[in-house]
Amino acid sequence: MGKGVQSRAGRWWIVAVAAFGLSTSPGQFAYGAFSLFIEPLEQEFGWARADMSLALTLFTLCLAVTLPFIGRLVDRYGSRRVLAPSMLVLGVGLCMLGWQLDALWILLTVYVLIGVLGAGANSPPYMRTVSSWFDRRRGLAIGTAMAGAGLGYAYVPPMVRYINDAYGWRFSFLALGAIIIFVATPLVALFLKDPPRPQGRVAPGSDAPAGEAAGDAWREAMGRGVFWMLICVFALLSFSLYGMLAHFKPMLSDMGIPGEEAGWIAGMVGIAVMVSRVVIGYLIDRIFAPRVALVVFLFSAAGMAVLATGNAAGFAIPAALLLGLSMGAEIDLLAYLAGRYFGLKSFAVIYGLLFSAFLAGTALGPWAYGAAYDADGSYAAMLLVGAGCCALAALITGFLPRWPDPSRAPS
Repeated sequence: MGKGVQSRAGRWWIVAVAAFGLSTSPGQFAYGAFSLFIEPLEQEFGWARADMSLALTLFTLCLAVTLPFIGRLVDRYGSRRVLAPSMLVLGVGLCMLGWQLDALWILLTVYVLIGVLGAGANSPPYMRTVSSWFDRRRGLAIGTAMAGAGLGYAYVPPMVRYINDAYGWRFSFLALGAIIIFVATPLVALFLKDPPRPQGRVAPGSDAPAGEAAGDAWREAMGRGVFWMLICVFALLSFSLYGMLAHFKPMLSDMGIPGEEAGWIAGMVGIAVMVSRVVIGYLIDRIFAPRVALVVFLFSAAGMAVLATGNAAGFAIPAALLLGLSMGAEIDLLAYLAGRYFGLKSFAVIYGLLFSAFLAGTALGPWAYGAAYDADGSYAAMLLVGAGCCALAALITGFLPRWPDPSRAPS
């Protein structure tokens, strides 16, 4: 793409490619689509749902362990060289499930392989490239790219449901794999380019590509208090929000909301996530990001507190919107704050470490909510715990300092 990439339109083309690539990432095509295969696999093979769900637990834990190492590869070799082979592993793995799946161990093994060898198809390479192309509008660029991840959660379920009904679940796995292998991977390999290294120092607040050499090494970042503050913030948020999301539909049913209406309200969360990612990205380019985060995280605490009453049927839609607002903000803020506090020198490693903490919360949250329901027959107590976690995350965010280097701060 040459010099054309460095134009404003060229840089936003990079964002568009990243958005599409993120819509086909393991979170959408392997994790997000999984629930649509549970009933067909249960009917055909008689496998227990808990046994099948172990695939997601193993997948998430493998990602949490692998992503920091993926980050080192991205920082050393660039995003495309990590993304392309990882995407091929993801696509081939999904196709293998369509061709060969006839035993539970195959399902578990493929998901482990995707979590390890396909980990590079997740957000760290995309966020590194997008962050490197933008400075003054970095928040909006990250938010727009991450909206692609929300788009994947929107189009994958109806697509898989249609193929399941029309052709069977094996064709759904094959279709998902084919989209990645023949569409997403070539697009990313051809057009997701890292910026050239700038000659000299980039002016603060400019919209030129940011200097990749500036910033902390990952060991230096881990020695700073702000790093561990961010670890706590995003682990608390993912534990509370994604634990709730896994049980959201049954929560609504417990409130007496009919199944079809409950599904529609749950869909509102996805819409709120997509809108929030762009809006929050726009705001953090103009307002000190931790202040935006504090308000958004308090909104999520309020939404959970409303749901905890158990009599919130009339407030279910506002609660869903408040929760979706926060879920749309957390990954945007993770990428943005990592770049602002630690620079781009080891961005992908640092982002990977922070994202691993996020994934750890995501892995534990659904289990905790389910265990709380099994013990009490209600989600109320766990929702109050979740509200407290969101409020604590907001409190920690309120103590985050200003950026350490003026050359990384927004104008």
